[in-house]
Amino acid sequence: MRDLHPLALQVLERLEELAYAPLRNMDMLWVTIPLVISLVFMTLYFARYRKEELGWNTAFGNTMVFIFVAVAIMREIYMRSGSWGAILESGFYTILILALVGVGAVLMFFTYFHLLPKRLAFFLFSTPPVNVSVYVIMAMVYADVPPDEITAGAGVVLLFLILTAIWIVKHLLMWFGFSKKEAAEVR
Repeated sequence: MRDLHPLALQVLERLEELAYAPLRNMDMLWVTIPLVISLVFMTLYFARYRKEELGWNTAFGNTMVFIFVAVAIMREIYMRSGSWGAILESGFYTILILALVGVGAVLMFFTYFHLLPKRLAFFLFSTPPVNVSVYVIMAMVYADVPPDEITAGAGVVLLFLILTAIWIVKHLLMWFGFSKKEAAEVR
C-alpha cells in the first residue's frame, strides 16, 4: 500500500478515519444507525422495483436531512460546552451549521419547484448522496475529522463504494429473481 501515490494514500487513510468515526464517538453512532438503515432499505426497495422512480416528494424530504443534521451538530456543540454562546463562538462550526441550513433551504426550494432536471434531482437527492454527505459532515464535527480536500476526496470515494455496492446488490437480486421490472402497485 506504500507504493500508492501520496495523495491516494492520504485519501484512503481518511476513508478509514471516516469509517471508524462512529466508533470513536458514540453520539455519532446513534445518528449514523438511522442513516445506514434507511440506505439499506431504500436500496432493497429500489432493487426490487427497478422501474420505480424516487419521486419529487421523496427528493424533497431527503433535502430536509441537511437541516436535521445542522440541528444535531448544534446539539453536539451545546452538549460539549454547555452553552449557546459556544455555538456562535465556534467559528468553523457556526459557518458549517449556517451552510447546512442554507444548503438545505436551497435544495428544498429547488425540489419544491422542480427546478432541476428530474434525473439529476432524483440522483442528487436520493439516499446515497444525501446520507454520505451528511455522514462526512457529522464525522468532521463528532469525530474531529479534518474539514479539508482530503476528507472531500474520501467522501467521494465512500459514495462511489456505496453506489458500487448498491449496483452489486441490485444485480444479485435480479440474478436470484427477487427483482421486479414493473413498478409497485398503488392501492
